[in-house]
Amino acid sequence: MSNDAARSASLPLSPGLAREVVAAAAAAPSIHNTQPWLWRLEADGLTLLADGSRQLDVADPEGRQLLLSCGAALCNARLALRGRGLDPAVELLPDGDDFHSKRLATVTVIGQRPADDAERALVEAIPRRHTDRRPFDDRPLPEDAVGRLRAAAEAQGAWLTAPTDPNLRVQVSVLLSRADWIEEHNDDYRKELASWSRTAPAADGIPRSAVVHSDTPRQSEFPMRDLDVVGQAGTLLQEHDVERPGILLIGTEADTTADRLRAGEAMQRVLLTATALGLATSPMSQAIDVEGMREQFRGATGGLGHVQMILRAGYLRPGTEPLGPTPRRRVDDVLDVAGSDERA
Repeated sequence: MSNDAARSASLPLSPGLAREVVAAAAAAPSIHNTQPWLWRLEADGLTLLADGSRQLDVADPEGRQLLLSCGAALCNARLALRGRGLDPAVELLPDGDDFHSKRLATVTVIGQRPADDAERALVEAIPRRHTDRRPFDDRPLPEDAVGRLRAAAEAQGAWLTAPTDPNLRVQVSVLLSRADWIEEHNDDYRKELASWSRTAPAADGIPRSAVVHSDTPRQSEFPMRDLDVVGQAGTLLQEHDVERPGILLIGTEADTTADRLRAGEAMQRVLLTATALGLATSPMSQAIDVEGMREQFRGATGGLGHVQMILRAGYLRPGTEPLGPTPRRRVDDVLDVAGSDERA
């Protein structure tokens, strides 16, 4: 069915259902918990827009992470509709590539179709998925789990690889360490990070519960971003063995605006699949966020394509308490229903 035909055959969304969908979409991850998305309810469905006021000028000057975050929210919205037995049609960038002022995507409902077991598992994982920067257990990722994570990325038009070759893991570690050093010595980056660090309850930004700190250098094969720029960590690590987590590289063949949105959808589907499999995850994206290093990373991975996200994945250590949800903005702050019939 063409996009025009899908729109003409679309079923209306009530404001109540739209709020449910946007609430699920808002559970998506975003760098520094910036939540850079806006939604608009229109006669034929939902429209996704970027909230440019929440783009990070230093950490994300191109808006690549903004697009990944919005793609992740789009994935959740699509799944929320599937969980209700509705069949969504998604059109990316209907007005072209200018994501700063044009629509990122439209979501219309074109019919009804029962969700399958896999879709229901992903929907159930949406409120349980949390970024977890705490140490992981030393259990390796099972091959069947990696296969399911790869299939999740491919379902959204991206690719995934989980490097186990020691030489490649060393190269990834070196690039991450270099990027981490660059960020740590960039005063503008640290000021921007501090501006999104929250020491009191807030609807966005990095809460103290998400910050992990160690008084000594963290013993890990791959460096983690130090988010403790205001001196109030939520979790203080004790001495522990060297962490050797699984790593997941998610990428696309090209690097257009649409590819970045698809990569965000793929990232979220991978994260939800990992959650459903009992895995914990957290991003390690320094090497692709720092200007000039993405091409080096592409070279290190043998030219697989454009790496869009690096994830750390593994099992939490026995006895680790589950994390609570990270705060989110109110639905009414990100959803415009002005053009719809509130009585629907």
